[in-house]
Amino acid sequence: MVPAGQTPPGALGLYVAGAGGTISRAGAIASLERGKVENALLGGKPGGNVEVDLVEGRATGQPAVYVQLPPPGTHPNTKRYLVSVDAPGYTGILTSGSTRIDGLVTLPDITQAAVALARGRTTDIRAVAGSRADLTRLDERLSRVHHVRGWTFTVVVLTLLVLALVQARAGVLFGAAAVTVALWLEWTGTTRFWEVLLLMSLAPAAIACLVSLRLRWIPYAVAAFFTGFLLVLALRPETHSLAVLGARPDGGGRFYGIGNHVETLLLPALLAAVVLGGLRWLLPLGGLALVTVAWSKAGADGGGLIVYAAALAVVLLRLDPARVTWRRAALAAAGVIALVFALVGIDAALGGAGHVTHAVGGGPGSLSGDFGHRLHISWASATRSAVNIFLFLASLALLVWIGTRRPRRVAVDAMLVALAVSLLVNDTPVEVIGLGALGCLALLRFEPVDSRPMRRGAVLTAVCAAAVLALAACGSEGVTTATPNTVVGTVKQEAPGKAIFTTQGCGACHTYAPAGPDAKGTIGPDLDKLPQYAQQAKQPLKPFVTKSIVNPEAYVQPGYPHNVMPKSYGSLSASDLKDLVDFLTTPQG
Repeated sequence: MVPAGQTPPGALGLYVAGAGGTISRAGAIASLERGKVENALLGGKPGGNVEVDLVEGRATGQPAVYVQLPPPGTHPNTKRYLVSVDAPGYTGILTSGSTRIDGLVTLPDITQAAVALARGRTTDIRAVAGSRADLTRLDERLSRVHHVRGWTFTVVVLTLLVLALVQARAGVLFGAAAVTVALWLEWTGTTRFWEVLLLMSLAPAAIACLVSLRLRWIPYAVAAFFTGFLLVLALRPETHSLAVLGARPDGGGRFYGIGNHVETLLLPALLAAVVLGGLRWLLPLGGLALVTVAWSKAGADGGGLIVYAAALAVVLLRLDPARVTWRRAALAAAGVIALVFALVGIDAALGGAGHVTHAVGGGPGSLSGDFGHRLHISWASATRSAVNIFLFLASLALLVWIGTRRPRRVAVDAMLVALAVSLLVNDTPVEVIGLGALGCLALLRFEPVDSRPMRRGAVLTAVCAAAVLALAACGSEGVTTATPNTVVGTVKQEAPGKAIFTTQGCGACHTYAPAGPDAKGTIGPDLDKLPQYAQQAKQPLKPFVTKSIVNPEAYVQPGYPHNVMPKSYGSLSASDLKDLVDFLTTPQG
């Protein structure tokens, strides 16, 4: 650590000292020590194992990471703080794959860099060309966007309400138009308060009204929007991140990609385009939207993947002439699950990495843990003030009223199911239900009446919600774990086998105290009792453990099921297998 006011040596960057509306010095220290961030709604201080110890002062003659900490106490999360990496090859300014913004890194990045430098490994933080002046300009841009964002969001909501009531065609397209204008403002460097507010008040509505003059234009316009948006997210992620409707990196929760507010704003336009275009538009336009939202190199919104897949499944069911039944709805829900896992698997195979691939790769324990954590954040967010409670209940009442309108409308049913799913898998309920209710109102007034009333309207919502409970792990802003991940200090040594235990997902099925609090699985035997299991099998401990890993059916502890543990661990390298056995028999962590 270096005192405030002093410039640390090496390549410089900025970091956000927490996630949520407030930060504290104690929370920043806890995050740096552990390599993860806790949302301020849940206290702002993560628990878990300490990875690094912070010390004050400067290191001499060795690589080091320096940070400036927030002042003591609790403060609004509106400032960024300096970080530097003083090591060979580090000149200019810092960046990382966790932010995709030159000059900005995350708290977990800093922890990972300190650990990596101490062990002579590669850091997730890298240096790019730039100067202290570039950091100053970035900090000013973040401050300006933060200052105007709340007012802009209010203008967007009010404009959407007016259009939904008086010009529904434009209302369904308004979200896409607003995102387009926000990107253009960032591209042109327009950041002055009144300029941004005036243009965001008028330009999106004008664009939406113009495109909606001809119904046949809408599918083509929406396809063009998602194509352009995908290119921006993949090739110029910083443009969207720093836009007034962007990822909100200044809040420390999401640094790039599509947030829940944009996900919800864009859904009415997608549904309107698919319903107008019919089944021939469903696959190309739906596929384009799913890639834009979910690809880790673009939108990186795992919750959005589930939401959009559920909405498109409803459209497919409703546009098909056959009657919707429980069986067909269940098949559609199964299709949503299969599609989500397929897209996540393809993304991971192509080198994508994010909270979605990590959550799914962590197994059932990781999924259920993230889901419970997300519900905790959602409840805290929805109930943190009387205003939030009122907005949530008012929006819910509007959705209930819309849901009782007869006859049924395809896009409205799809939007209602999508919002139900979104409230389960996302953690900003007031934004989701508020923007969703206005979008649903626009769709209600826009869409021609469906001549085939759906007699089992509740079927889709119930089945999709049940399906989502099996997938609800894809996008929390509450805790950022140290995949990307001080500070000068002593790095705690841990057994190499612990990393193998974690990456192989052993903790999802087994309990093992040395592996940490995440290893609480109950599907397989308790690994803390391995010595007694070996004694029961009448075998030496290490050979028993080795054989159980390589050939899990050789001995199955009584009371536990056969043919559950994968047989693929025999393909581990000899060194990895030895490290894992050592960790299970003589743990150091």
